[in-house]
Amino acid sequence: MTEINPESGLDIERAVQVIRGAEYLVALIGAGMSVESGIPPFRGPGGLWTRYGEPTTLSYQQFIEDPAAWWGKRLTDEIQPGNTTYELKIAVDNASPNSGHFALAEMERIGLLKHTITQNVDNLHHRAGSINVAEIHGNRTKLRCIGCRIRLSRDEFPIVETPPLCPECGSIIKIDSVMFGEPIPPDVMAVCIDQVEKCDCMMMIGTSGTVRPAASLPLAARGRGATLIEINPHKTSLTDAADLVLSGTSAEILPLLVAKVRGVPEA
Repeated sequence: MTEINPESGLDIERAVQVIRGAEYLVALIGAGMSVESGIPPFRGPGGLWTRYGEPTTLSYQQFIEDPAAWWGKRLTDEIQPGNTTYELKIAVDNASPNSGHFALAEMERIGLLKHTITQNVDNLHHRAGSINVAEIHGNRTKLRCIGCRIRLSRDEFPIVETPPLCPECGSIIKIDSVMFGEPIPPDVMAVCIDQVEKCDCMMMIGTSGTVRPAASLPLAARGRGATLIEINPHKTSLTDAADLVLSGTSAEILPLLVAKVRGVPEA
């Protein structure tokens, strides 16, 4: 494994060569990228769950058992300070894509990056201009039917009764974000598996590599011969599996990589 210092032109060039030589580059994104946009993490110092407590692992089961009560509490929590739901909503509503998000969108636009698999629910990849995005943990700006699985814009689907019902099939509507105990939606999981099977290089960006099944995707790609590039300011559970490690934030490193891949001279 090669340890890469962002200030070392030689080391950055090694990563650039790998990216340029890749036929199918995929990115796996973790919470670290959202933190760089001012969205607090869930775990660790200052994390939302550290301050308010971690949700029960039976969250999805509780929703299924009494969706009306769940939605009643959810709608209340969204407007009353002092809980994880409220703080996350305010943080995401006020957040903007950072330079790392825009760099990924640019890599996709010029044909280098084929797909982004994100664990974040904040919609920032779309706002930055990325198109090929698999949101493995859902999107907080959307709602999802548990029956026919259609997705609806939260802004365009006002909730006037609880639980809200699907306009297509009449089943219960839930938030698109994946709850504890809820399986990853099969349509999204199928896309992730397909991307792993296609990729010959995967960038692991801002992810601790501790949340499954997302954490298993790089290892599956590596098992199929893909090169792994980690971009993270801290060592993670995936660091030892990486072929190249760029120590730094995505907002720092990704724009630099894009500039070098495009051959833009440094200022």
